[in-house]
Amino acid sequence: MAALALVLVAGCGDGAAASSVATNSTIPLSSPTVPPGSTAVPASPTTVTAAPDTLPPPAGIPSTTAAVLAGPRVSFTDSGQSLGNERSNHVSLGDLDGDGDLDVVLGDQGRVEVWFSDGQGTFSEQAQEFEISSGWYLSLDLGDLDGDNDLDAFVVVWEGTGRALFNQGGVQGGLAGALRDAGQRLSVSAAFCVSLGDLDGDGDLDAYVGQERADTVWLNDGSGTFANSGQALGRGITADVALGDLDGDGDLDALAGGWGESAKVWLNDGTGVLSDSGHDLAPAEVHIHGLALGDLDGDGDLDTFLAVSGRPNQVWLNDGAGVYTDSGQRLPGAPGHGVGLGDLDGDGDLDAFLANGTEVGEGNMIWLNDGSGVFTDSGLRLGSHFSMSVALGDLDRDGDLDAVIANTSFSTQPAETPNEVWFNETH
Repeated sequence: MAALALVLVAGCGDGAAASSVATNSTIPLSSPTVPPGSTAVPASPTTVTAAPDTLPPPAGIPSTTAAVLAGPRVSFTDSGQSLGNERSNHVSLGDLDGDGDLDVVLGDQGRVEVWFSDGQGTFSEQAQEFEISSGWYLSLDLGDLDGDNDLDAFVVVWEGTGRALFNQGGVQGGLAGALRDAGQRLSVSAAFCVSLGDLDGDGDLDAYVGQERADTVWLNDGSGTFANSGQALGRGITADVALGDLDGDGDLDALAGGWGESAKVWLNDGTGVLSDSGHDLAPAEVHIHGLALGDLDGDGDLDTFLAVSGRPNQVWLNDGAGVYTDSGQRLPGAPGHGVGLGDLDGDGDLDAFLANGTEVGEGNMIWLNDGSGVFTDSGLRLGSHFSMSVALGDLDRDGDLDAVIANTSFSTQPAETPNEVWFNETH
């Protein structure tokens, strides 16, 4: 398959993963140097395939939305790897150690884990871990915070403070891919998510933090030191946020969604000052747990796929000026908690990988795009855990998008909830 050319923007930490979607032409053949730690050993793989005209509609889902699209087959194989046994809330992908492949960073309840890739999609855990007081939720995004051309991490938590973790392989002169706390304690509270981007146009990465009651914007001085811009955006709970040029004026705007108020489009004046566009998405009673931005209908602007808990998932289309219209699609399934957009079936448009979470483990879903922004259930049900987050990238260097899924557990579920790696075998 030719090098993947689709560009997309995902929410709450997935942006780094999306921008790091690798192609065969950019990954060297050398393997990384893996620090001491435990190696995930693959078990017997399981392949799940959706073939046109062969799968019955899943139980409880109308046949009109469960039919499999004619055309490319969609097939994913469970690698058999278990990346830790913690309750994980978030996963991001990025090349932390600079060897050209995608590594995994997991946000758990109270710590951050790093898993290095061998270049073929087998992961080994970095010995260093970060114990962070977080209550029950931790989220992060990856990006070059200190300007030394490697990937750092910006971490936010539900209970505690936000912080930056610097990669030691750049100006720090240490082990590439090893993260160290930069020592900042940012006064974010009740935070659910963070998305990095150059909001003020000065060439470095700033941070939009989604919180309860009011979101905040933190501006970077270029060295990875952040200052609160003083903005307080919204009044509800922001569960996920994505940055992208929503109105076509060349700067980064924000789409923030959660519950307590409608999803909001925040427009940037070019200096990092965001204002409510007045064009809301989805009413307040719709609980949005995840969202992602991407050109779903092929018209060149950023649309959005909303992962909704307790109601069908939704697709909203952008008119190019940051005004969104409900496509009218109601995509049913288990409660959605996270979504990743990417070309999963090789037909050139953006499909959706839904991380779903229920105590009975109903499985994650793939919705296939017909190119116009109309989605059809592939019929696949991947995994059996309570899934919170998904990151897409070419993990095994075969030119298509694989998936890493962050899993957690609640009440009756077992405490051990291994995170999963699924290989795309479509092509």
